Amino acid sequence: MTKLIGLTGGIATGKSLVSDYLQQQGIPIIDADLVTHKVEQKGTEGLKALVRVFGRQILLPDGSLDRRGLGQIVFNNSTDLKALVRTIDPFIRDEIFKQLETYKDDELTVLDAPTLFENGYAHLVDEIVVVYSDPVTQLHRLMKRNKLSIVEANKRIKNQWPMQTKCDLADTIIYNSGTVSTTLTQVDRWLANEMK
Repeated sequence: MTKLIGLTGGIATGKSLVSDYLQQQGIPIIDADLVTHKVEQKGTEGLKALVRVFGRQILLPDGSLDRRGLGQIVFNNSTDLKALVRTIDPFIRDEIFKQLETYKDDELTVLDAPTLFENGYAHLVDEIVVVYSDPVTQLHRLMKRNKLSIVEANKRIKNQWPMQTKCDLADTIIYNSGTVSTTLTQVDRWLANEMK
């Protein structure tokens, strides 16, 4: 049976950099964001469930999910965010387990999940790796990447668990406030230990 690693961090802390690098090293990745997109596609049971909760206002004219519109609803109201998670979570878990089955013979599989703790996935994994960057770097990266104001960016960061809490619960912390090569050197060191 594969060893399942939970890879997480905060929004814009550099988790994707680590995930992409691990994939290049031949480690299978289950990307929770891609899983979420898959189970929310037009015509899926997941999207139908979301429409039952939030109404047709979350749909684009072609019947697909208006992600930006849904984001504006849930990131401004913690009750709505909880309703979103509660509604879509069973579909996400089913798809994660389906994908995990295909990697059962691999030595390591990584579940790349930005909200590993928030959505209760931590107990599914054998080990947790947190990608950390200092708060100022995180904020600037998020504003630049998502073209958000400082207020919007801070709101998104505050919707996640504090980075310190995630670091306290991690088996390994990858520090990503410096150069890419410094970050990837830490990943190489961690991977070498895992593959012993």
